[in-house]
Amino acid sequence: MLYRPLSRVFSLTAALLAAAAPLAAEAPKKYSQAQDMAYGAVLYEYFQGNYFDALSTLLVARERDAIKVHSDNAALIEGGISLGFGLRQRAATLFEQQLQNSDGDSETDARLRRVAWQKLAELNYLQGDWPLAAEQLQKSGAASESGLELNLALRRGDFAAAEVALKAKSLSLEQRVLGNINLAAALAREGQLSAAAARYTQAAKLARRGDDSEEMRVLADKAYTGAGYAYALQEQHSEAMEAFRQVRLQTPWARRALLGLGWSAINSGQYKAAVDALQYLVDNHGDSAAAREAMVALPYSYEQLQRPGNALAAYHSAEQHYHAVLTELEQLQNSIASTEFAAADGVAQRYGWLQLAEAPPLVQDNRRYLRPILQSDKFQLRLSELRDLRQLSQVIEAWQEKLPHFAHLIDARAQRHQTIVENYHSAQFDQQMQIAEQQYHQLDEFLGRIEKDRDGLALLAAQDSEMLSLLRRAEENYKVLEKAGRARESQGKTLARARGILLWQASEDYHHNLWQQRKQLLKLDEQLHQAERQRRNTDLVARRAPQLNRLHAQVSEAGPQLSAQRAAITRAADLIEASIRKDVIAELQRERTQVQQYMAHSRLAIARLQDAAMQAGPAAETQEGGEDE
Repeated sequence: MLYRPLSRVFSLTAALLAAAAPLAAEAPKKYSQAQDMAYGAVLYEYFQGNYFDALSTLLVARERDAIKVHSDNAALIEGGISLGFGLRQRAATLFEQQLQNSDGDSETDARLRRVAWQKLAELNYLQGDWPLAAEQLQKSGAASESGLELNLALRRGDFAAAEVALKAKSLSLEQRVLGNINLAAALAREGQLSAAAARYTQAAKLARRGDDSEEMRVLADKAYTGAGYAYALQEQHSEAMEAFRQVRLQTPWARRALLGLGWSAINSGQYKAAVDALQYLVDNHGDSAAAREAMVALPYSYEQLQRPGNALAAYHSAEQHYHAVLTELEQLQNSIASTEFAAADGVAQRYGWLQLAEAPPLVQDNRRYLRPILQSDKFQLRLSELRDLRQLSQVIEAWQEKLPHFAHLIDARAQRHQTIVENYHSAQFDQQMQIAEQQYHQLDEFLGRIEKDRDGLALLAAQDSEMLSLLRRAEENYKVLEKAGRARESQGKTLARARGILLWQASEDYHHNLWQQRKQLLKLDEQLHQAERQRRNTDLVARRAPQLNRLHAQVSEAGPQLSAQRAAITRAADLIEASIRKDVIAELQRERTQVQQYMAHSRLAIARLQDAAMQAGPAAETQEGGEDE
């Protein structure tokens, strides 16, 4: 069944990582946590079950060479996820590279190689690549300890090798039971029914001697059912009936066992036992395929018991049932023609990939007619592929919706870039830079003269002193008055005294005022350097401008690419869905043909019994009715 390989796909990676764990203990340096951030992100997504995101993160990290310390384990994870996505060749390449990198001298390396080859062999066996599985199992060196050797021998038809493999002491009880059942089935396919019956019986005895778990009971039921049919095909009906009677009535194998018991009883002339088994099957499993066949065998048993009334009633009941089934099958077939087997739900469940897909409700509700195809690995695999393709189409559709937003963001960034470049290359910016440079040089020259002459008063004037401005205006007014002959000597003395006071104050604050001017000069210098750096950065952005153009071109190209990919996915999904629908309809048609044969047989038997009753006359009918009662 398909659920087995899918449920074990990622257990391979876990087993390999467990085998590789001692490497940290043997290495010179031990790590208690991930040393590469990218590897930590991969582990987080992996153990969350987000395998698609884990693989994407891993591939991006590999392109950026972001995983250095844990590169070996990262390759193992990539291999395991690749297997889950069906990339077997890629996974095999990764695992073989890792296995070749280990010299196999240390115990840890040997264990790593052993587990890796053994798990790869198991997965390739489940995928149906028997030769590759056999080759990898031999490389593992664990052929004698694995139940896989037995299954590979059966696939080759080498029953002698299978017998030897089945005697391996390392096999668990469950593996022995399953091995005997598989060997028995292979023998039965080759027509060696006696040997098959013996193997089935051996498997049942082993299961009975094992623990009292439900799994062992089901295996015993399966083995007894197989043994019963092997005996029945050899016309050893007593042994067949005994085997069928060992099957529990509450087991999934009960319907097949009851049907086999009924036919074996009929073929051995034990019609009462046949009626009991077949009637129980019809009453308790009326919707099953086995019950539909039993509805033909049951009235035949009544006929053999000389109970034509019961037989006629059973044939009429069977006819009515078959008519209802045919009507239902026809309606179901018409509905299947328009059923979507993996309808899009509007949300791309990316984390559901690699899990089994559920059949649509219409198919699930009618599993009594479609059980064989629902149990088929091929059907389940195609259904999962169809589901994954539909979800991938939704992911692409979501990206198509995002592309216009990406293009808008790129255009906005390009416009912002253009505005910045224009601002820093405009004449106004250049003029401001020239003015700032002139101010810097003027201030620098002025401070140089101040320091040379130690002109505190000039420095005070540069500070925009209010007292100095008042003094200078007063001195100018005094000169005007003096020319007019109206100046007084006391006024001149007052102005001289005020200038002396300001000169003394300028001398006292000389260093402080000089420091303030130097601070202003440094600030202006920093502003000039910052403007120059900004200009260089702008020039760098200008040189990188073609990257935006390429990005915009890539977004523009992505639209047609995504459309083409989505169209290709839709075509592939439509082909798979058409194939699934064709097989489902074929299964319904096969079931319909079988039921039509049952109905034709029932109608012929009804006509035969009614004709016999008419020829026998009323007396015979009355006698018959009394016997039936």
